[in-house]
This record gives sequence, structure tokens and C-alpha cells, in this order.
Amino acid sequence: MFKNFSPQALGINGRQSELIELSLTYAFRGMDVDLLDMLRRSQRTSVEDATKYLRAADIKIGGFELDIDLDADDDAFTAQVGTLHPLTELAAELQVERAYLRVPSGTDRLPYPEYFEVQRSRLDQIAGVLAAKDIRLAVGFSACPTGDEVQFPFVRDVEGFMALISATTADNIGYLLDTFDWIIGGGAMDQITEIPGSKIVAVRLSSLSDSVDASTAKPTDRVLPEKQGLLDLVALVKHLDSSEFDGPIGPAASTANYKGQTRESIVQAGQEAVDAILSDAGLHVAPRPMDLIEDIPYEPTPSI
Repeated sequence: MFKNFSPQALGINGRQSELIELSLTYAFRGMDVDLLDMLRRSQRTSVEDATKYLRAADIKIGGFELDIDLDADDDAFTAQVGTLHPLTELAAELQVERAYLRVPSGTDRLPYPEYFEVQRSRLDQIAGVLAAKDIRLAVGFSACPTGDEVQFPFVRDVEGFMALISATTADNIGYLLDTFDWIIGGGAMDQITEIPGSKIVAVRLSSLSDSVDASTAKPTDRVLPEKQGLLDLVALVKHLDSSEFDGPIGPAASTANYKGQTRESIVQAGQEAVDAILSDAGLHVAPRPMDLIEDIPYEPTPSI
């Protein structure tokens, strides 16, 4: 596995060069990218110009979010899948291996059993397009109510989530394992150990605020990962390591809990939280470049 910086998971925006600098400064080996934005810029200028900062940086691309509405009507969904082809071409050129997508937590379209089959089929269809460029589809779910009034609830718990992933047939579909949603969705460590490491595509580490009950949690109650809590994150990382999980792992949090803080302070706090968990799990943690500089002994300039 490799430590990965996802700006979206931390609610951080910025120019590509700024985000790369944050990632490198805080010793992340990988970074998620806005591939759709890069595609648009490459169409206005060139691929070389749109990706020049990524190519210059010694950093691995963790993955990218898919801009696909799984609850769209059939015509709109088909059109959205059609836009994947140029996107996957660019992804292949940049050697991107993972795409992220979350299933709807509810719908006004169909009851659960029928909608389950729609979602299973759509995930397989998307995965088929991605597979042509050797890209894996990391699927996640949202356990917290969104506040939107819908007629039919869909996947909001771990049991339903695991059932949906198990029902898909594409080999390149796996889990976007988000520990916050796992906790809120009633999941436990023993369910994670049932999942082969090869089926976990990406991991987001975060925790539930201590003052909040899981049954009433909201997305804004997501805080940076803590070692202990409703899910033992150190034990989780140990399991991932033993199961030979080789994907990105990084921090996630709601910006509602870090108002007034700078981007740098949020990324640093996320890096320190993840590093503490990785270290306690017995994994090597790469030092930040600034720490390496500080470790160089001071040698006064000799007087002439």
C-alpha cells in the first residue's frame, strides 16, 4: 500500500501545482487527481501542457473520481458512460490504475430489489469500459442520510454494500473502503477480514467525532482518523498489510470540523494521523522532506 493524498477527501481545492506541492511536502507517495479537469484543459491546449506538473513530479497517481450519476435515467446514463472513453485514454497515458464511484443511498425510481439489479448492471457496464485500459473501479457507499427526500432507500449499510459488490461480475470491481461509512453503516472488523486484499481497491481513513452517536451521524461528523474508536484502524492496517493490499490509503475529513485552518495545517494533520496509524501497525513511514533537512547536522562555516 502507499500513502495517498486525496484533496477531495479533505475538502481542499487548489491549482494542480499547489496540490502536488502539498502532497510532496507532507511525504505522500501518491495523489488523487481531477482527471476530468485535465482532460478539458488538454482539449484546449495539449496533453503535455495539461499534465506537465504531474509528469515533472515524482509522485504516483492514486486514482480519480468518476463524474457519473448512477441514478440518472437510461439515456443520460448511457451518454455519461460514453464520455468515459476519452477519459480512460488520458488515464492510460498517465498510467492511472483506479477510478472511484459511490452508489446512490436512495432513489425515486424503483424499489430496492429492482434497483439493486439496475445498479449491479450499471457498475458492470462502467467497469467494462475501464477494463479496456486496465483501470480498476473502486466502489463506495454513503451511510449517512443526505437530507434529500427519496421514495426508496438504497445501500446505506455494510451488509447491503457487500451484497452489491458480490453481485457484480466484472473482475476489476472492488471496494472503496471508507472507514467512516463502514462505522456508520454498522460494519465491523470481522467483515473486513472476509474481503480478500485483492478486492480492496482504495482505502480512506477517517473517524467519527467522539461526541456523536453513530445512529445520528451526519457527513459533517467525519473527522481525521484516530487509532482507537468504533473501528481499530491499527488492526485494519495490519490486516491490509498481511492481505497484500497494494492500493492507496489516505486521510479523509469534513472541513466543517477544521474551520479557520489553512490547507497546509489540514494536510499536515492528516499526514500525522495516518503516519501514527501506519507506524503503530509496524509499517515504514517515510519522513517529510523538511524533516530530512532538519536532520542534517549543522556545520558552521569555517572562518578564514
